[in-house]
Formats: sequence, C-alpha cells, structure tokens
Amino acid sequence: MFIRNCLTPKKELTLLSSTMTIKDALVTMKGAHYSLPVINDAGSYLGILSKRSILEYLETQDEQTTLLELYQHAISNCIDVSANDSVDLHSSHFEDCLPIIVRYPFVPVLDNGEFVGIVKRSFIERTLEDCFGVGVEGTRILLGVHNQSGTLHSITKILQKYDINIISDIAFESDSSYLRRILIKIEKSPHLNKVTADIEKHGYRILEIE
Repeated sequence: MFIRNCLTPKKELTLLSSTMTIKDALVTMKGAHYSLPVINDAGSYLGILSKRSILEYLETQDEQTTLLELYQHAISNCIDVSANDSVDLHSSHFEDCLPIIVRYPFVPVLDNGEFVGIVKRSFIERTLEDCFGVGVEGTRILLGVHNQSGTLHSITKILQKYDINIISDIAFESDSSYLRRILIKIEKSPHLNKVTADIEKHGYRILEIE
C-alpha cells in the first residue's frame, strides 16, 4: 500500500507554528491533543510538540521563573526535533511507517521535502487488524517453511481441496532452522485434521494451531 492511500492531509490537521508561545500551544492542544506536528513559516516540518516535551522543558528552568513567564517562552525550546523521521508521499509504502510509529504518535509525510500530512496511528492499527483478520472467527495455523518459490500457492491448493477459505495470511522471518514462518487464518472447518495432515505431507511443518 502506497503512503498516498494512508495520508491524512495537512488541511485536516491541527498544526502548531514554531513562533507560538507555550501558552498558545497549550490552548491549541486543550482537549484531545497530546502531541501535534510543528511547522515553520515556510511550511517545513520541524518535529513534534507534546505536553510531555513541554513539561520536560519546564523542569529545566530556574525555580525563580514564574509559570506566567514560562508560558511566554517560544515552543521552539520544547520541540522534539529527534522526531524528524518521515516517509515520502510517492516512494514509501505502508510498512515503512512501522519503525516510526513504534516511537512516535504519528508518521510525518513529505513530498519533495514539503510537509503534506501524516499517517495516523489509528490507521496503522486498523490496517494491521485487517491483515490479521482480527474480529473474524477462524483457525490460525502457524507454519514453518523453507524459502522457496510456490510455497503459498501449494498451501492454497491444499486448502482449496477441502473448500476452505483463507481469511488472512502473513509471512515472517523465522528464528529457527526454517527460513520463513507463515501465519494463515482460515475459516472453521470439520476437515482441520485432514488439512493439517495434508500440509505436513507436503513437507511443511505446523508450529502452532489456535
């Protein structure tokens, strides 16, 4: 899936300007927003401002500084500039978001260096749920297979023999002597024992059934 199909465009987002004061930012973030993208006057993405990063900045200030004075400080002091990992609107894919979203609340999207929007964590969560068939009743079969062409086609032919539909299938790298693991979720079937026996007869190892 290309990033352009995952994008929440900039015009639909609440954004912070790097020239804002802490007070202005907190007013903007009041309610549901715990972190927001920060852009400069040219529209370039600078990083993330979160209520946590504001608090961490306040904790570094002199004890004699009043809260009212701190409120007037620029948010440029509080931006998490390390949160500058991004994906490209045209060349990146959905899976490129995963290393970023585990560290940050959203994934910035750039187009030729220009900030154009984000991929939301909620979208990534829903997509992964769809990939694993979450909420759909079925049987999960985890297979250990060698890395060779035609593996998935062969397994699919076995399931078709017993008129069983595949709900989802995901391939993983393996940490065992088998080079790949394939997690297949299939519809409930009275032929499960025959299916698993047939799969093993074709040289695939069943690691787990749930």
